[in-house]
Amino acid sequence: MPITLRRLSILSLLLSLAPGLALAARPFNTDDARIVDAGGCQIETFVKKQSKFGERETWFLPGCNPGGNLELTFGGLNIRNDAEGRASALIAQGKTLLRPLQTNDYGVALTMGTTRQRAFDAAVPSHWSPFFNLISSVSLYNDVVVIHANGGALDDRNTGVVRPTWGLGSEILVAPRLYAIVESYGQKGEKAGQQVGFRFWVVPNHVQIDGTLGSQRSGPPARNWMSLGLRLLF
Repeated sequence: MPITLRRLSILSLLLSLAPGLALAARPFNTDDARIVDAGGCQIETFVKKQSKFGERETWFLPGCNPGGNLELTFGGLNIRNDAEGRASALIAQGKTLLRPLQTNDYGVALTMGTTRQRAFDAAVPSHWSPFFNLISSVSLYNDVVVIHANGGALDDRNTGVVRPTWGLGSEILVAPRLYAIVESYGQKGEKAGQQVGFRFWVVPNHVQIDGTLGSQRSGPPARNWMSLGLRLLF
């Protein structure tokens, strides 16, 4: 495969990863200023499909708070593309609260981690790439609306480029246990992605199902996707 196509394969994978590298509570890519309760754990898993590109992603992200102000997550994803084959990534992250989020107030958090991407072309070198993300969340109207803003960067060791990343999202309580999700996110040098979705607590604070519809006009054609996820807290 020519070097230009190799780079395109890596960038395609990074495009899927970069906005969500600071692992956010589903179905967000934009992270929030919350962590799992001390001594608790969670498992997030979801599938994402881009029909025009014949591409399917499968994510599995377990995380735990061992008993303090630090949530640790280690997981990854697989991408299968009808034309290019298979790519994958591993992600390790730590997240801490600098100011806990409270009702009608704001919170601040910081994530730091690293990711290693395996491109569609297996001959392309794969390196661990560090990232960080600064997170702010604001609660309004007794938590009926919560707004999240992110700013960070990925030091992409595969291509030698530092990529600033950003995200802005909101969760809105529309019925008991049901939240609407809207957000936009991206990285320097790429068109922003947007998605809308829902989050529903089947068992409050323990079992959540969620889904999104999203688009990114990187094309033509534009990348359009849907995702369905499950989140377990215990």
